[in-house]
Amino acid sequence: MKKFNLHSHSSFCDGTDTLEKMALSAIDKGLYCFGFSAHAPVPFENTFALQARNVEAYLSEIRRLKEKYADKIHLYASMEFDYITDTVEDIRQRAETYGLDYVIASVHQVKEKGKDAMWFIDGGKQETWDNGLRDVFGGDIRRGVETFYSQSVAMIHKVRPDIVGHFDKIKMHNKERFFSQNDSWYKDLVMWLMEEALSENCICEVNTRGLYKGRTDDFFPSMMWIKEAARMGLRMTISTDCHKAGEVDLLFDRAVQALKNTGHKYIWFFDGEWKAEKL
Repeated sequence: MKKFNLHSHSSFCDGTDTLEKMALSAIDKGLYCFGFSAHAPVPFENTFALQARNVEAYLSEIRRLKEKYADKIHLYASMEFDYITDTVEDIRQRAETYGLDYVIASVHQVKEKGKDAMWFIDGGKQETWDNGLRDVFGGDIRRGVETFYSQSVAMIHKVRPDIVGHFDKIKMHNKERFFSQNDSWYKDLVMWLMEEALSENCICEVNTRGLYKGRTDDFFPSMMWIKEAARMGLRMTISTDCHKAGEVDLLFDRAVQALKNTGHKYIWFFDGEWKAEKL
């Protein structure tokens, strides 16, 4: 079957390798298609996102690589947009301005409407997650998690992204300390998000990064939700969310097996249009 990866980061944002090095690794690993998806610019100082002044250089380099390696791999231009309440909501319009092939949208910064403080739930430090929960939500985990999912659902409806990124990433630094994934209130929130994603015909990713980085013991989303997605008919793709060239296909085959084992019959990928590959 075709191997692909539509979620990647390079030295244009918080990755370590150039776009060309990423493309060459994808070719070497035998990928059929590969998507570049820098963290889109955000309106505050940061060290993780593509800077607005570099957008044209990013897109121009992708165009060059598409042409240079056209006989070896299908390359596509995208961005992973951070949906942040009251701060970054005009994602679809920006994507059209940039002329992207497809859109990934995710929540990394959890923010309540009308408030300034943001809880950063990503990155490699559990301490950052813990401190954010304390400082932004007063340690109220249920309020913080409910805000994450309500923000994600708003993103789904306002943006209608092609791919919803790592939709249960809120679990990463929790490690079953503050809530259990089996808590009924938590399961209701995840089901709500999945139902809304289905209603907007979004694709959700099986993201392997948490596993190969040793930050989780399961995919994003967890196996229970991959199984539920099959039951619902929610479309899924596989992403490694790679930040360096050596990660372009990490655990792809394991993710394929997980999809098969949970009842999925197809996996979705972009090749000028969205296509289904039989598992």
